[in-house]
Amino acid sequence: MIMNIAFLIHSIVSQTSTTIEAITTTSTTLAVAATPLPTPAITAVQGTGTLEDLLLSISMQSASAILYILFGLSILSLAIFFEKLIQYTRENSLPDDFKARLVKFVDAGDLGGAKAMVEGKRGIKAAIIREGLGNFNEGPLVMEELINGRAMLEKNRLDKRLIILGTIGNNAPFIGLLGTVMGIIRAFNDLSQATTQGPQTVMSGISEALIATAVGLFVAIPAVVFYNYFKARQKGIVDGAFATAGVLMAFAKRKHVDEAKESK
Repeated sequence: MIMNIAFLIHSIVSQTSTTIEAITTTSTTLAVAATPLPTPAITAVQGTGTLEDLLLSISMQSASAILYILFGLSILSLAIFFEKLIQYTRENSLPDDFKARLVKFVDAGDLGGAKAMVEGKRGIKAAIIREGLGNFNEGPLVMEELINGRAMLEKNRLDKRLIILGTIGNNAPFIGLLGTVMGIIRAFNDLSQATTQGPQTVMSGISEALIATAVGLFVAIPAVVFYNYFKARQKGIVDGAFATAGVLMAFAKRKHVDEAKESK
């Protein structure tokens, strides 16, 4: 009897120990499973020397610099406008009745009087007439070539720095667009780092970025207007100079014909 009781107690103790070990093992397993696994740290993109990082860095730092570039271009455009306006205003320094007086002098054979009218005068018309009168006795063909050569030089003088206006007018909108793109890149980068008020951040950044496009157009439109205005004035000045030079060529041809008749 005693042996049976002892055996029963031993069996109960053994089962209890097994149960405790199972519970302990299960608890340990659950604790391990519940422990969060380490996750890779997400860090901000930093410069690693790649082309992407370089472009991002330029976009972040140079967006506002575009506005300063456009401001400088606007000042340059205005400076060229006033310079060319003064130059073109002074271009026609000859009197209104110059052509009639030129015809009178040349018809009378008084080349000295004709030269005195253009001596020291500025402008393409005076330069062309001086060139023609100085080579009047060389014949109409020679005089015409020399007049055309002088006209080309004077036209290049009138064109000086106008190409800058044309370049500003053509490229200022693209410079402004570049500033807008840089500003949008910066706005979205700020959005990616913002924890609150994300939409407000990106919308504010985009509205500021669009200012660059508006400024680019503001700079380009006057530059294009100035360029077209001076090109139109230039054409009128050059055409008027050639019209006056046509008087000299007509009289030179008449003289050449008269000389040919006398030689016969």
